Amino acid sequence: MENITFDDLLDHYFHVKLLRPATQWSYRKVVKSFIKDMKKQPWEVDSQTVLAWRREVLTGQRLEARTWNNKVAHMRAIFNFGINEGVLTHKKNPFNGVVVRAGKKKKKTLTKGQIEAIYLLMQQYYEQEQQLAQSHRRSSKCALYPAWFWMTVLDMLRYTAIRQNQLQHIRVGDVNLEERWVDLRTEGAKNHCEHRVPVIRALYPRLHELVTRSLEAGAELTDPLFDVARFDVRRRKSAMSIYPLRAFFRRLSKDCRFPVSPHRFRHTVATHMMKSPDRNIQAVKRLLGHVSIMSTMEYIDEDVDALREILEQELM
Repeated sequence: MENITFDDLLDHYFHVKLLRPATQWSYRKVVKSFIKDMKKQPWEVDSQTVLAWRREVLTGQRLEARTWNNKVAHMRAIFNFGINEGVLTHKKNPFNGVVVRAGKKKKKTLTKGQIEAIYLLMQQYYEQEQQLAQSHRRSSKCALYPAWFWMTVLDMLRYTAIRQNQLQHIRVGDVNLEERWVDLRTEGAKNHCEHRVPVIRALYPRLHELVTRSLEAGAELTDPLFDVARFDVRRRKSAMSIYPLRAFFRRLSKDCRFPVSPHRFRHTVATHMMKSPDRNIQAVKRLLGHVSIMSTMEYIDEDVDALREILEQELM
């Protein structure tokens, strides 16, 4: 098919592959960035175009090699599909052989002080919100309101290490408060595997409050649990989408003056537990839902304090 647009190619790709909405969004985001940078459609793309884009991404925009390789993976998959389906006339995929070596970085985690700062900030917003409610005044529109709801989100991420997509797919009926566990659905799992995470004592109070309020607001057991629109009349009535979640963490990061994200909580839990890998490696593997133990091993980090003590003993 000559002169097929990226929109048509993506629509065809998604129709055949039946990808998740979040995955479709990631493909569209990469394609959108390519069109913005290079202003070309599929039939115009050749190896020189890709190399020019690589220079723009790595040198012009100064993005990391890992980001570039992620973009390449998406574009290569789309072009492989188009070539195999006969909708692209390329004899060779122009995105083959253009990845770059990415250095291995430490997992991005949150320090104990940063976690305390996050909760202190949210507690301030919670108290302000309570004061306004007592005086029958409505709080200003803010991504951190309702504060009690977002503090529950933080607790869920902090004490279960689940992914953002898993959080969005938890339904009211997936929470068993009596036996204290939460079922994570296949729809939200990166590896398409369902598994169960425990509800520890620190998580229980806010999670219990969220379930109770959700049921009182008329939620069914099959409805999403973490649906902020259920408790904020100013938001559009819809299931918990990625947008309010991103807005929350964007505003939280701005107010805290350091990056905060769902994955930083996940990395923090895993890295902390893997300080004793001999005891915790299987537990962390189950908690994170990893299929391969090698994925879990990546969270073993060097203990700087222990290393300092060894050096002082050996070298002093």
